[in-house]
Parts: sequence; structure tokens; C-alpha cells
Amino acid sequence: MAKFLRRFWDRAQGKLDVLRICDKVFDELADKNRSLLGISSLHVATLMVYNSINKQLAGPHKDPPSINDVAKKMEDLRKEKVEGITQEEFRRLVMEWVSKDLRLVLANKAAVAILASPLLAVMTKNAGRQVPRIGDAVEKVPTPLLFAVFSVALMLL
Repeated sequence: MAKFLRRFWDRAQGKLDVLRICDKVFDELADKNRSLLGISSLHVATLMVYNSINKQLAGPHKDPPSINDVAKKMEDLRKEKVEGITQEEFRRLVMEWVSKDLRLVLANKAAVAILASPLLAVMTKNAGRQVPRIGDAVEKVPTPLLFAVFSVALMLL
């Protein structure tokens, strides 16, 4: 159950989308023979990830880490005499940089859900009244309950 809730929380924040984007960029830029992303390609890969994030996730534009942050990380890797980074290291690094922006994604989803749910609840209730056999049952369902249901449903979507 905890694993399910953790996955649900990650999905709500957009982490699964970011990980999918990281995998796609890594597959595109990594050396196929060694399965390593070259240190010199780290900045380009980071920019590609942020470009895809800004295209796919709702909300304000997310700025990539500064060139100084990426250069510092590249220097640290060169000091360790690493030829490249693995896919898991790349994912971890990008998630470290993106983590502050994912809170905004969740807040934007919540705002949209809260603003859209009253309208959807009223429209659903009006449409349900017109259906012959369930119109009476729809009348008995309180509208605030429908607000809550639609808010949760929109957050899940």
C-alpha cells in the first residue's frame, strides 16, 4: 500500500514524467556501446530535459540550472576521473535540480482542480437531472460532495 501511495504522490508531482523525459534524453545522447553519457554532453542533456519539461508539464516556465552549476558538477566528475555517468546517476542529478520546480507543478494541478470542479459538478448534476431513471438519485446527491469528487479526479488526471 505504501508503494502505491508513493507512486501516486510521485505521479501527482510530475516526477514520473521527468524520469521518462530523462530516459528519453539519455537514450538519445548516451554512447550506445558503453551506456554512459559523456561529461561534455551533460549540459546539452540538461537543457534538453528542461526543454521537454517546459513543453509537457503545465505551469510556469522552469529555468534550467545555471551554467556554473553544471560546470561545477562536470568538474567534480572529471576530478573523480569518471568517463561518463550512468542513466541512474543522470536521473538522480536531474531530479536534484528539478525538485524545487515539481512543487509548483503540484500546486498548479491543485489550483486547476479547485477552480474547475465546481463548474463540472454543476454541469454533471444538471445533465444527470435530465436522465429519466437517475434524475431523482442525482437530486439527492449534495453538490459539495460532487465538488470534492471532481477535485480529486482532476488531481489524479
